Amino acid sequence: MIRFAPATPMLDFHPLTAANFSCHEEDILRSEAIFPENIRESGEDYLAALKRRRAMGLIARHGQAYVGNVVGFSPCRKQREELRLHEHLAPNDTGLIYLFNIVTMPEFQGRGCGRHLLEEFCRQASRRGFRKVGGHFRGNGSLKNFTALGGRPLAVCPDWFATGESYTYCELGL
Repeated sequence: MIRFAPATPMLDFHPLTAANFSCHEEDILRSEAIFPENIRESGEDYLAALKRRRAMGLIARHGQAYVGNVVGFSPCRKQREELRLHEHLAPNDTGLIYLFNIVTMPEFQGRGCGRHLLEEFCRQASRRGFRKVGGHFRGNGSLKNFTALGGRPLAVCPDWFATGESYTYCELGL
């Protein structure tokens, strides 16, 4: 179960969908630029994720300032294999929403914004009938936030998709 932070910054959350992606694309691509080039997602990658089964996304803002975004989807059988989830999920388990990406702009990092964004994503995922959130995380703030909410590390994937980095697969019960 999620362990919520006692106090978090005031953020406004807005749905991110395939239909409104173009309205947010500039901010999203700006946030992707903070990652090393070999792990950045493109606009096409985001759009494809938002078009997947039971996809959901959120944009976080503080006033007019873009804070970050989170996107997830319910993986099909092929995606489960590609993402190595078949090792952790029962074949007919449709209760998982997979975190495609979560990012917080540098000027908002270390202030609880990423955790608040993740908490809101989990709340909305639970309302939509998901029972758990899973994802692969670099050893950074996203992994720290996920485990602080109660996420359990289940596996380490060395050289994740030839990035040269190990990623940790975690799941969080909703």
